[in-house]
Amino acid sequence: AADLHLDAPFQGFSGLPEEHDFVFETLREATFRAWGNLVDLCLGRRVDFLLVAGDLYNAADRSLRAQLAFRDGVRRLAEAGIRVYVAHGNHDPLDSWVHSVRLPDTVHVFGPREESVVFEKDGDPVARIHGASYPRRSVGAGFGTGFRREGREPFQIGVLHCTVGPAGGHEVYAPRTLEELRASGLDYWALGHVHTRSVLSPADPFVGYPGNLQGLHPNESGPRGAWVVRVDEAGHMAEPEFAALDAVRWDRRTASIGGAETVSDLLDRLDRLVEEVGEEAGGRPVVLRVELGGRGALHRELVRPGAREALLEQVREAGAARDPFVWVERIEPATRPAADVERRRQGDDFLGECLRVIQGLREAGPEGWEPLRACLAELYGVARVRRILDEPDEGELAELLDEVEALCLDRLAEEGD
Repeated sequence: AADLHLDAPFQGFSGLPEEHDFVFETLREATFRAWGNLVDLCLGRRVDFLLVAGDLYNAADRSLRAQLAFRDGVRRLAEAGIRVYVAHGNHDPLDSWVHSVRLPDTVHVFGPREESVVFEKDGDPVARIHGASYPRRSVGAGFGTGFRREGREPFQIGVLHCTVGPAGGHEVYAPRTLEELRASGLDYWALGHVHTRSVLSPADPFVGYPGNLQGLHPNESGPRGAWVVRVDEAGHMAEPEFAALDAVRWDRRTASIGGAETVSDLLDRLDRLVEEVGEEAGGRPVVLRVELGGRGALHRELVRPGAREALLEQVREAGAARDPFVWVERIEPATRPAADVERRRQGDDFLGECLRVIQGLREAGPEGWEPLRACLAELYGVARVRRILDEPDEGELAELLDEVEALCLDRLAEEGD
């Protein structure tokens, strides 16, 4: 597991009406409940040990509640003979907080330099675990470069909080390359820092991010959790099994006004979406953000002052009444007026020319999108932009063409009318 961020705050929920305080309270407890779920998983599966690859705590504020929660969890694991190995990351470096509670001897916290410890099972050394904790929040490119296979243990693991490849919207810390990790001779790299679950190398060695244990905002939607890894006596590893452990699920969905003749039709559609999201969440609460798009006659109704707020209130009440709840955090407006796109495309005005260019790019496919990529190159060449946004892939470029077409229709068609 990685990036537990115990006691992380959730922004934008503290000002809810009193009757909806339960949403704020549930979110406030989410990181702690997810940690409890991880402990329960370890006990239920009777694992040999737990790895935590950084950012166990959310910040260097010495949150006593977070430390007590972690201590209570590892005590439960210790009673079952389960060891825990921790490497601290940029959110909880060694120099910025002190241990306020005593942890069991079954917990090993890696120091600021690369070190390794041997795990024995039934008296036999079966694994060697290498790790290092951030000595301070910011570390250079040289941090964590000294990992090398040593000893005769059949399975050797590296635990590191770092950036491998594109940062995916995260700041770059301790940048490593796959080639460097492969050169270490280790069998498995347990990485932290990037909150999106991803496998960078499926074997020789396995390299991957399990993602964070609990989503913290709408951009961290979908299941969050940890990997369960099985290794046989010869050091052969089975494919890691993902276990969803998030206490609250963030989700993002789209809905369309297309075909809805009345606001009641649209509300029925959104209520069905809320039910669907709730049923898919595996018995946990959900915080849902909806992008409302499409074209139709309801667009003019929804752009009236107060209309979207009233719509959100109605949908929110229905979701909040479920058990577990689905809290509709926001409805993002992206609706557009009805338009006869094909007729507009045949026109001899500026709008028609724009629509024909867009359609031409669609028909050309990715091979003909070089002019589009050239237009975006200047934007994505800015370092601050790259830290926030990844360059769009082919699917995202296709969506961009749809958005540009809609924008042309909205702005130019209305002007022409």
